[in-house]
Amino acid sequence: MTDSGPLLLGIDLGTSAVKVIATSVNGTVAGIGSASFATICDLPDQAEQDPAAWMAAVAEAMADLEPTLRGPDPDWRARAAAIGVTGQLPTLVCCDARGRPLGRAITWQDARADAPTLAALDPARRRDLYRRTGMPIDGRYLGPMFRHHWLARSAEVESILSAKDYLVSVLTERRLTDPSTAAGYGAFDLAAGSFAPDLTELWQLPAAALPPVRPAHSVAGGLSAAAAHLLGIPAAIPVTVGAADSVSGAFAMAALQAGIVCIAMGSSTIIIDAIREARLDPAARYLLTPHVEPGWYAREMDLLATGTGYRWLSALMHLPPGKLEQLAAEASPGAHDLFFTPYLAGGEQGALWDPALRASISGLTLRHGASDIARAFLEGVAFEIRRCVDVLAETAPVREVVISGHLAEHHPSLQMLADILHRPVQPFQSVSPAALGAALGAQRALGAAPHGPAASSWPPKALPSRHANTYERLYASYLDATRA
Repeated sequence: MTDSGPLLLGIDLGTSAVKVIATSVNGTVAGIGSASFATICDLPDQAEQDPAAWMAAVAEAMADLEPTLRGPDPDWRARAAAIGVTGQLPTLVCCDARGRPLGRAITWQDARADAPTLAALDPARRRDLYRRTGMPIDGRYLGPMFRHHWLARSAEVESILSAKDYLVSVLTERRLTDPSTAAGYGAFDLAAGSFAPDLTELWQLPAAALPPVRPAHSVAGGLSAAAAHLLGIPAAIPVTVGAADSVSGAFAMAALQAGIVCIAMGSSTIIIDAIREARLDPAARYLLTPHVEPGWYAREMDLLATGTGYRWLSALMHLPPGKLEQLAAEASPGAHDLFFTPYLAGGEQGALWDPALRASISGLTLRHGASDIARAFLEGVAFEIRRCVDVLAETAPVREVVISGHLAEHHPSLQMLADILHRPVQPFQSVSPAALGAALGAQRALGAAPHGPAASSWPPKALPSRHANTYERLYASYLDATRA
């Protein structure tokens, strides 16, 4: 890159890695860095992370930018002008009066609070919670997590933050949240735009420990001297309040356009759109959350174990990265009547939203090979995406789909998805949508209109082919099989 103008940084604190993206003020991507961190799963249903490992990964991801940016400009760090932030949600961090974590973070993958939370909520209460919060509440929201894991130590807790907000607090020494992240507490009243006292009481959340709610693209504060030293960039540059990774990624992929569904495939798969009204689903099949800009909402469903399931199956079959798609392409559509329901996380939060769901392979015989199993898994994921898209399409037309992640980078799999969805599928460029969305928020923090990479630079769309009719029949059979 030869541009010597300001650099904007987007930091995405994801489920298994930190990704940092650097862009120019016109949205041109200058470089990408990443670094992974561990999840502790020593106990059944446990999924915890060390916030110190997050910050080490942020510094490592910044260092990973160095080879790309240093060549054109050895002094690139001095050009950093603003930072946008996003992160995994909901993930609970409880801190003391000095902002230090009192223990490990409990991530959204942790299922230990599910059973006690669901047992405590009768159907009428769950309907009321959905009506007020837009969330089909289970034990993976911050309020239920806090009550289950931290209630005995609540006197020690001075602040209750999500992962993104903890990162902002380290960068700016200010404890704030935004509406999309606040929705993950299970106590945020959508109509009021604030935490509801009776709902914080339900989860026994100390009201004084909850962060103030500010717009996602507002400035949280200037980068502290300690954080500037950690990142190797100038102190005092503005840092945004930021947003949940789901809406941040959707903002990068489709801006705020009704009629476009974004599919972001990572450890989980997020299916999300943008609407101008707070439209709840009578069957509570999707969650409704504030989007990155006031006046917009996102309807979201999350398939819990698509990326993690992909890695699990690849390891089980001793396949290197990317080989699963190649293997699946060797099998014919329908994988010789093999169905793989991909509920590998022990429960699901897609259109079905059922913590009791478990994965299964049906129709397996001696004639099936590894390629059939690989294809059945990818088709199962695509069928569940179709189930989610169909729910969104019931009340708002879906004219196109934009997808990021590993399926977007493999044309046969992309074609399979277009055939199953019966809609054009636009692959998103191979960068982290959530990190790019955070960088677009940094543009807004500087007073500019968010401006991402030109759509002309995107790969071509996949259009439904002659296999679409075959997949319509297979999808109907899949629905019958999963209703059994």
